[in-house]
Amino acid sequence: MFRPGPYICSEWDLGGFPSWLLRDPHMNLRSNYKPYLTAVGKYFEKILEILNKYQFTKGGPIIALQVENELGGIYNAEQREYMTFLKDTITKSGFNELLFINNYNTIEVLKKNGTYPGKYKIFYQV
Repeated sequence: MFRPGPYICSEWDLGGFPSWLLRDPHMNLRSNYKPYLTAVGKYFEKILEILNKYQFTKGGPIIALQVENELGGIYNAEQREYMTFLKDTITKSGFNELLFINNYNTIEVLKKNGTYPGKYKIFYQV
């Protein structure tokens, strides 16, 4: 199971984001802010170029990829667009294994606010 980010976890400084993103005084992480999406797109392009050959269906050890981490559900159209961007960027690269999300909300919250676009396996934390 591969966890490339872009947000890795709160235990890392800035969630694992590179600090140079904050040079932009308007930076809005984990959003549809164009400079953020551009940086994430370039990052995923490079990292997926390396790891795609290690997919299980190509004889490698990677059976799944985590998309985001602990985002907490989709509460509005912007968050849906953001998750769609991440999913599309990953799948356009040729990654075909399971996509998963580690989430801290309950099924009831996701039913109320919407789930993630596409086919994901969602793991919940209590």
